[in-house]
Amino acid sequence: MKPVDYEHFGRFVCPHTLTARADELYFCEKRADFEENKYRSDLFRLKNGAVRRLTSSGDVGEYHLLPEGIVFPSLREKRDRETAEKGIPLTVLQRLPWEGGEAEELLRLPYRVTKLLFLSARTFFFTAACSREWDEALAACGGDAEKAAARRREDADYRVLDEVPFVLNGEGFINGVRGRLFRFRDGEIAPVTQPDEDVSPLALSSDGKTLWYASRAFRGCDPFFDRLFALDTETLEARELSIGPRVQHLAVFPLENGLLAALAVTAERRGLNENPKVFVREAGVWRQSYGAGAHDFCGSLCSDVEAGRAMARPPIVRGGEIFLLDTQDESVQVIALDPVRGTVRNVSRTCGDITDLAAFGGGFAMIAARGNGGSELWALSPEGGETRLTDLNTALCAQYEYAEPQPLSFVNERGTEIRGWVIPPAGLKPGQRCPSILDIHGGPKAAYGSGYFHEMQLWAAHGFAVLFCNPTGGDGRGDEFIDIFGDYGGQDYRDLMAFTDEALRRFAFLDPARMGVAGGSYGGFMTNWIIGHTDRFRAAASQRSIANWTSFQGTSDIGFFFQPDQNSADLWTDAGKVWAQSPLKYADRAKTPTLFIHSDEDYRCPLSEGLQMFSALRAHGVEARLCLFRGENHELSRSGKPKHRVRRLLEITQWFETHLQN
Repeated sequence: MKPVDYEHFGRFVCPHTLTARADELYFCEKRADFEENKYRSDLFRLKNGAVRRLTSSGDVGEYHLLPEGIVFPSLREKRDRETAEKGIPLTVLQRLPWEGGEAEELLRLPYRVTKLLFLSARTFFFTAACSREWDEALAACGGDAEKAAARRREDADYRVLDEVPFVLNGEGFINGVRGRLFRFRDGEIAPVTQPDEDVSPLALSSDGKTLWYASRAFRGCDPFFDRLFALDTETLEARELSIGPRVQHLAVFPLENGLLAALAVTAERRGLNENPKVFVREAGVWRQSYGAGAHDFCGSLCSDVEAGRAMARPPIVRGGEIFLLDTQDESVQVIALDPVRGTVRNVSRTCGDITDLAAFGGGFAMIAARGNGGSELWALSPEGGETRLTDLNTALCAQYEYAEPQPLSFVNERGTEIRGWVIPPAGLKPGQRCPSILDIHGGPKAAYGSGYFHEMQLWAAHGFAVLFCNPTGGDGRGDEFIDIFGDYGGQDYRDLMAFTDEALRRFAFLDPARMGVAGGSYGGFMTNWIIGHTDRFRAAASQRSIANWTSFQGTSDIGFFFQPDQNSADLWTDAGKVWAQSPLKYADRAKTPTLFIHSDEDYRCPLSEGLQMFSALRAHGVEARLCLFRGENHELSRSGKPKHRVRRLLEITQWFETHLQN
C-alpha cells in the first residue's frame, strides 16, 4: 500500500453533470493534467455496464441530450480560442450525432453564453454575460468586433467603477456585466430581458411553453432579493409571480394540475443563511407549505476531490413529490418533498456525499462518494437500495493506505451534540504520542463528513493526527444550529475548543504540547480568531481568511450584504460590534507562529485581509509567513491549478513539520 502523497488529489476522476436517457447515463469526467497545469473535462456514456468516452477536447463541462444529438459548447478550433482570448464574446455549439462519429459545428453565437435551455436544436433560450463596456466599444467601432476588442485592450490599463459589486470571485471585474436572457429561433436571436436586468433561468415547462426566471434589476448596488417571472416562450411576454418583495427565489417546480412550487429564502429570522422555505401557488396565490428550517434542500458537504452541483438538473418531479439533495448532519441524502402537504421523507440513508442526481428508470442515478473512496455512479432504488455502477476510482483507492476517521462527539453547554472525527496518523505505535492539526471548514454554512479528504489524509501520512468537527454555525442541523449571527467567535469558538479538549481526553496518542490549527475562508477567520484568544496551538495555517470585518464590507464581492447580515451590524449602526467580531482587534495578543495562504485574485476574502493579519503579527514580533498565489482565487484549495494546489499543501505541511515535529 502506498502512502498518500502531494499529487494524490490529481489522480482522482471527478464525475459530474449526470443525465439519463432511457437505459443510458451520460456524465462528464474532470481530471487534473499536471503537465499542462490545468483540468480536463470530457463527456462519457455508461451503457450496459461499460463506460465509453465520447469527446476528447478536454473542455466539455455542459451538454444537452436532444433528438438531433448531443449538443455542447466547445471552442475546438484554434481560431475560435484565439478569438475568445482577444476578449471577443463567442460560443460555438457542437453536435455529436447519436449514431456516432465526430462532433460537428452546429452554430455560433456572438455571446459568452452562461446557460442553455433547449426546446429543440432550432429553438432555445440562453443567458449570456453581457458587458456594458463591450457594447459601448462595439457601437463606437461600427459593429466591428476585432476593432472593439483592440479598443478594449488599449483601455485595459484603467477601470471605471460605478456600482457594487464591481468584482466577482472567479470572474474578475464585473462592473456593468449582466446575465441577459435571449431566444434563438431559426437563426434569429431576440433579447428577452432588459440590459440592466441580471437573470437566472430556473425551469422550463415540460411542454416548452413557459420559462420561469429570477431577475434582479439594479443600478448602483445589487440587491440580494429578486423577482420571479413566468415567460411565454412563444410571445415572449413575461408576467411577475414573485412570492414577495424581500425574497430570493432559488428554484421552481411545475406540478400536476397547474400548480407551481418554489424554494425561496425570506431571511426573516436568521439572515441570509436561513434555510429555504417551500411555497405552493394555487389559484394565483402563493402559500407557504413548509418553513420549519430543518432542510437546506441542497448538498453542502466539504470535499477537495469532487466536482458537481448542489441541486438536481433538471428538477425531478414524480407522483406529486420533488426529489432533491439535502445536507443532513455529516451526509448528503436524497429526499422526497411533498410541496402541497409540506412534508419531507428520506429516500437514501447511507452516510456519505452525493453531488448529482438524475431520474433513471423507476428510481434514480446519482454521483456519490461512499466511505474513503472517490465518487462513482450509483443506482438508487425508490426504497433506498444502492448499487454501484462504475469503478472510476476503486482501483486507485485500493493502491493507497488511508487512515480511518474515528468518530468523536460531545454535548456543548447549550445541550447540543457536536459531532466530529479524529484521524490517527499512519504508522502510529502503541504508547506513542503524535502532533495534531485541528482543521476547520469554511462557510460557515457547510459541513464536514467522514469521507475521503485529501489534505487530511496527506497530513496523516506525514505523521499528524487530524481533528475536525461541525461546530455551531454549520449546515445540516437546521436554522437554529446555523445561527451565529452577531456572535462570530462566540459559540463556534467554544465548540472548537471543547472538541479539542474532548479529543485530548479520549485519544491518548494526541500530544497537547504539539497541536496546530488550520482552516480556509470561514476556517481562516476562525484560525485568525483562535490565535488571538489562546496560545494552546504551537503553529497555525490561515488560508483565504477574514481578519477585519470593517474592511471586508467594502472590498469583498459579497461584503456589502454578507458582513452586515453575519455581524448583525455595520459600520454606521454599531461599528464597535463589527470590530469586536474582527480577529485583527486581538492580533496584538497572538503568540502563535502563523502561515498565511492567499491568492491575489481572491475577491471573496480579499488579499488585504491576509495582509492585515500578517502585518499585525510581524509588527508584534510573532513569527509569520505569507505565501501568495498569483492568478488564483478563493477556490485555490479545490480547483486551483494542480501545481499550485501541490505547492499550497507543501507550504502548510512543511510549516507544521517545522513547528510541531522538529
